[in-house]
Amino acid sequence: MTGGRSAEPGPEGRAVPFYCPYCGDEELTPEAEPVGAWKCQACRRVFTVRLAGLALTEEDEEP
Repeated sequence: MTGGRSAEPGPEGRAVPFYCPYCGDEELTPEAEPVGAWKCQACRRVFTVRLAGLALTEEDEEP
């Protein structure tokens, strides 16, 4: 997976990261385990990306 990737979900509905968070390389491939994981071909790390939550303040709330 290189070059002009879109921000559309990849295999199994997972979001496609544009680069490795550890080394910055763009050669990423989906991994079966753990679910939703990606493998960096350069540094060989396997990682997942997940949303922790939203940081809402009182200003963000609608009246």
